Amino acid sequence: MGALRADGFHPVDSVVVFADWGDRLTAEAADELMLSVEGPAAAEVPANADNLVIRAVKALATAAGRKPAGRIGLTKHIPAGAGLGGGSADAAAALRAFNRFWELDWPLDMLAGIGAEIGSDVPACVWSRPLRMTGRGERIRLIEGWPGFPALLVNPGVSVATGPVFEAFDAQEGGTGPAFRPSPGLDRESVLAALEAASNDLTAAACQTAPVIREVLGALNGLNGVRLVRMSGSGATCFALFDTMAARDLAAAHLRAGHPGWHVFSVALQGDPSITPT
Repeated sequence: MGALRADGFHPVDSVVVFADWGDRLTAEAADELMLSVEGPAAAEVPANADNLVIRAVKALATAAGRKPAGRIGLTKHIPAGAGLGGGSADAAAALRAFNRFWELDWPLDMLAGIGAEIGSDVPACVWSRPLRMTGRGERIRLIEGWPGFPALLVNPGVSVATGPVFEAFDAQEGGTGPAFRPSPGLDRESVLAALEAASNDLTAAACQTAPVIREVLGALNGLNGVRLVRMSGSGATCFALFDTMAARDLAAAHLRAGHPGWHVFSVALQGDPSITPT
């Protein structure tokens, strides 16, 4: 993470992978553009023009020279302000869905270009594969050979707005740690070593904004079988990587028992789709 640029954005250098869990979006024909939102994390999500899904469909319609119309159903599981890119992923899903629905057949790089005008994280979510994003998020490089990991996503039930975290980061002196530098091969051990050597530069700022994040990180680091713990994005969700699903599931049960108010999600972080899991 670099210092604030003249255009108001921070330069990023982020590794992004995706879980086998998240929101669900459906689309069907309608005369006007409509959005309904339901699900366990729907309460804080607007179903109006402020939703990134609506903005994404309108942007795609403008680029395609057609009327923005369709009935969209969004089932929210990803909490708002969780640092998981839920809104960006929803916008990206809308771009991919209406690209098919309208039979545009545009390639992903075109959709990612449209997504970049909606939000910095949207291009990565359009690709939805292990990748590295730089610039303000619009520069995408797919990571071939990334291994999958059983993982826990843990949110303490706190919504953290991105703005205050970046303001706290800007107020810090320095704050930029080493970037992800994997060795050739990208087997699990080399990836874990590279991730261990790297850092999430927003962690200290996020902990200043929401001190409970430190508690989450401490609890995750104390779990049996954990291989790596980090905060996701700008918080408050943190994640823990494991070698096996059995170790992950035992850790999840322990964490749920000790912290019943936290949201604990057992997931698999996807690997390169060309690799067969073992």
